[in-house]
Amino acid sequence: MESKAETNAILTGSPLVIGLLNVDSPQQTFLQLYPLKTFLEKKIKRPVFIDISADFDEIAKKIKEEKLHLLIIDPAFYCELKALYPEKIFPLVKPKGGQGEASSVFVTKENSGIERIFDAVNKKLALGDKRSSFSYLIPLSMLKDLDLSLNDFSKVDFLIKDKRIALSVLLGDYEVGALSEIVAQTYLNSGLKIIKASEKVPVYLIASTNSLKEKESFKEIFSSLPEEVLSSLKVEKFVPAEDRDFDYIRVLIKLFKGKDLIEYKPDTIKVAILPLYSPLTIYKRFDPLMRYLSEKTGREFKIVIPKDFEEFINIVKKGKVHFSYQNPYVYAILSKGGYAKAIALTVGEDCTDNPSEICGGDKFRGVIIVRKDSPIKNIEDLKNKKILIVSPYSAGGFLSQKIYLEKRGYKLKKDFHLIDAKRQEKVIIGVYKKMADAGFIRESALGVFSEEVDISQIKILTPTEFLPNWPWAVIKADKDLERMVKETIINLPDPILKNLKVKGFRPVDEREFELLKKYVNF
Repeated sequence: MESKAETNAILTGSPLVIGLLNVDSPQQTFLQLYPLKTFLEKKIKRPVFIDISADFDEIAKKIKEEKLHLLIIDPAFYCELKALYPEKIFPLVKPKGGQGEASSVFVTKENSGIERIFDAVNKKLALGDKRSSFSYLIPLSMLKDLDLSLNDFSKVDFLIKDKRIALSVLLGDYEVGALSEIVAQTYLNSGLKIIKASEKVPVYLIASTNSLKEKESFKEIFSSLPEEVLSSLKVEKFVPAEDRDFDYIRVLIKLFKGKDLIEYKPDTIKVAILPLYSPLTIYKRFDPLMRYLSEKTGREFKIVIPKDFEEFINIVKKGKVHFSYQNPYVYAILSKGGYAKAIALTVGEDCTDNPSEICGGDKFRGVIIVRKDSPIKNIEDLKNKKILIVSPYSAGGFLSQKIYLEKRGYKLKKDFHLIDAKRQEKVIIGVYKKMADAGFIRESALGVFSEEVDISQIKILTPTEFLPNWPWAVIKADKDLERMVKETIINLPDPILKNLKVKGFRPVDEREFELLKKYVNF
C-alpha cells in the first residue's frame, strides 16, 4: 500500500476522505477497499484516504466538522445520521448482487439442538449494535413476526461487532446470535449454523456529505466501476440510491426504538398498507408499486406502514393518507363510516401449500384450525372452547369464521372464549403450542408460516365463508388522481404484480361488500 508521502508526491489537491464505522477487521477492510481507493485516485487525481471511526458519536462528530466526503455505511446508521444532519448527508449508490445484498440471520452452534427460533426461547441471545440493521433492527422485526421479544430470552447482550457474536456462539457463551449473513457465512465450516434468515437487503450504501461538491459525478463513477474494483468489493454493481430506499429501516426504528425518522413532503401521496406482514416484507412488496405510480402520475407516492390494525383504521379515519389497501372487513368498517371508497379488487393470493406461488381468484376464505391430536373433531366440539383469533378486524382470521358460525346458529361472544392474538402466525403458534383449543386464520397463512411451525401437527377443522378479496380504496384525492391510480392499478405490468404476489386487480362494485357491512359493529 502506498504511503501518504508517496501518494501526495503523485497526486495533487486536498484528500478525498471516505468514512467507515465500526468494522470487524480494519486491515481486511483496507485491503478490500484498496482497489477502489487507487481507482478513485486515478479518476479524480486527488489522494483518497480511508477513515474508520470507532463508534457512532465519532463519525457523527467528523460529519459535523466536515472532515468526511464519502460514507460507506449500514442503512440504519445512515438513517440515524440523516436525521441528525439532514442537510449534510445524501445517498449516492447502493450495492446490487453479490455480497452487497444479504440477509440478517439467526445462528446457533451445530448440534445445539436448536432448529427453529422457538427452540431458542429462554436461552442466551447475542445481538450487535443497537443502531445496526443486521444485528439489531431486522432481528427484532423477525422476532416480532413470531410474536417473540427480547423478554423471551434468559439473557440478551449487545456485543457490537458481528464477528464477536459469531465467535461467542461458537464458544458456547450464547446459544443463539443475530448478525449479517455475510459474516455468518465465514464461520459455517467452523460449526456455526443458520436457523432463520430475513429477506435480502443492501448491506450498506455509499453516501456523500455536503463537503463533496461533485455528487452527481461520483454517482456516475460508482455506477460504472471496473470489474476488478467490483470484484474486490464482492458486489455485482452499484445502482443509484434514494433516501426513500431506506424508509423500511425508519419503520423499524420507530417500531423498536420509538424514534420517528420518517418524513413526507407536503405534496407526497401517502398510501396506507394494512400490516398483514412485517414492515420489511411490506416494503419489498409494495415499494416498486409506489415508484410505478409515481412514474405514471407524476406525483410522489410513498407507503405508510402502521404498527397494527387499530392504528391503520385511525389514520384512515383522520384522513392522514390519500389511498389505502386493506382486507375487506376493515374496508367495510371504513366504507360504512364514509371514510373510504373502493377503486379496485385484488385477484389471487399466496397458495396454502406453496407460498411462492399465487392461487385463487377475487375471493378468499378463512379456516378453523386445531392440533392434529386434538379431541375436537367437528364445529360442535368447539363450544365453550378457547379460540385464538387474528384480530376483531381480520377478514380471514375472524370475519370469515364469524359469518360461517353465525349462519349455523352460533353466537361468537356467547358460545366461545375468543382471544385476540393480533397476528396470523401467533394464532398458528398458539394452537401448535396448545395455548388454545383452536384458531381462526386466513387459509393461505398455513403455507406462509410453515417454516416456523411443524404444519403436519396442525389440521384444518373446516374452511369457512368466502369473502371478497382485498380492495384498494381512495381516502382523499381529486378525481383526476383517483382515475389515474385506478387505471394504473387495474393495468399493472407483470413484474409489479409478481412482486406484489397477486394475479392482478379488477374493477370493483361497492355492492360486493354489502354482506360484510351487515357484520360491522361500530
